[in-house]
Amino acid sequence: MQRNFGELLKAHRAKRGATQRQLADLSTVSIRAIRDLESGRAHRPRRDTVRLIADGLGLRGRERAAFEAAGAHPADGDFRLRCADPAPPPAPLDALLGRDEEVAAVHELLAAGSHRLVTITGLGGVGKSRLAQEVAVGAHESGGVLVLWSSATSHQDLLRTTGLGELAVLVGDRPALLVLDGHPADRVRLDDLAVLLRECRGLRVLATAPAPFGLPGERVFPLSPLAVPDAGVDDPGALAAVPSVRLLVREVRQVRPGFTVDRTTAADVAALCRRLDGIPAALEAAACWFLVYEPADVLEHVRTDPFALTADHRPGLRDTLDSAVRGLDDAEVSLLARLTGLDAGWSIGDVAVLTGIPAAAGARFVRRLVLHGLVRPAGQDRTRFRTLDLVNALGLGERIAV
Repeated sequence: MQRNFGELLKAHRAKRGATQRQLADLSTVSIRAIRDLESGRAHRPRRDTVRLIADGLGLRGRERAAFEAAGAHPADGDFRLRCADPAPPPAPLDALLGRDEEVAAVHELLAAGSHRLVTITGLGGVGKSRLAQEVAVGAHESGGVLVLWSSATSHQDLLRTTGLGELAVLVGDRPALLVLDGHPADRVRLDDLAVLLRECRGLRVLATAPAPFGLPGERVFPLSPLAVPDAGVDDPGALAAVPSVRLLVREVRQVRPGFTVDRTTAADVAALCRRLDGIPAALEAAACWFLVYEPADVLEHVRTDPFALTADHRPGLRDTLDSAVRGLDDAEVSLLARLTGLDAGWSIGDVAVLTGIPAAAGARFVRRLVLHGLVRPAGQDRTRFRTLDLVNALGLGERIAV
């Protein structure tokens, strides 16, 4: 009933201690519109008007959702009815390769309850969305958990059609998992997200983003590229167990059915996976060229210019890496440039010796590189790291010199 909305508006305004004129200034809604709504003379406030007034009143969470629902048009329907049976997370189109440990780790983090916001970070194309999808599908199929999927790339994005305030009413006290896929921190209302987590105690949020949101209690899960073959390993049997090789072969077979890794192709396939750092999007882009090239030809093109064969994919591999590097300050880019080309890998201690900075500052620097996906652990030794070959190919040293 619109009269109820007018009464609710008046009550919230009185609670805030604002006059109609002050609320008009705060909300940018005309004082006449506010008077008409409170008196009941206006019966159909526009949805944008309701939201502007809610902003002016400083409403959040369930309180805001109830306010917006009271002002909704009958034609809009009740959002609880629109979202009463939310769609499940998107079904995977293929099997997830080489991520069993990561899936189990994220499941464990969310189930433990001590970290209710988990953010998967890493380079674009490393598989953050696919990992989140696997976790969400597992939670959905297990039953007993409401799973809500919100993708920044979808025209039907849940955050655009529902909003965090409405989600608080929808979720309530139920066990729920909200996946925020590809929503960077500057496009999420972090205050509302914090309120949502505070009001819905059974809610867990799994986010994928280039960098952490920075909210208190956030657990960051940096996702490294897929494992690549060790240098010198070119036995077809051994390569068949390496995740990056398995992914490349699967994708090649989409354009070249029957392709296998044998004695004639093993060394080239292994080198290709290493040169592309095991990044799934890069491997998928390279696989398309097996339609017209032999493995040795693809490898030669990648060695000459690793970004040329992936330029048709959007965003391009170079753009993705440039974006990650732009997340560092000038001093950090300079330090990263000094680490390029150290094929044997390096430790935090090596960074301190090479650059002259204190060990603690070097540790913070390396951690930022890991979170941005620009370096990866060197083999099984988690205390040593390697700069990605593709980062080396950016020519950071030349950029700094210029």
